[in-house]
Amino acid sequence: MATPPRSSRPVEAWPCQSICVWNPTAEVWLDPASGALRVFRCAGCGSEWVRTEAWTPVDAGGRVPPEVVAERDVR
Repeated sequence: MATPPRSSRPVEAWPCQSICVWNPTAEVWLDPASGALRVFRCAGCGSEWVRTEAWTPVDAGGRVPPEVVAERDVR
């Protein structure tokens, strides 16, 4: 799978269904300012997240997945 540059498309955003389960995908974006950005996707609605977003994904049970915490803390 090719790694698209960050500017090739925005993250997907869909209405929440309150069944969130956030998982990393195989997709990684290269951003000149932020480096490699792992793309995470919600198994419930299909929305995506990268660490440069202004929000942090939370699973339906109110827990931030450990993989998301690790990615969010990358500087």
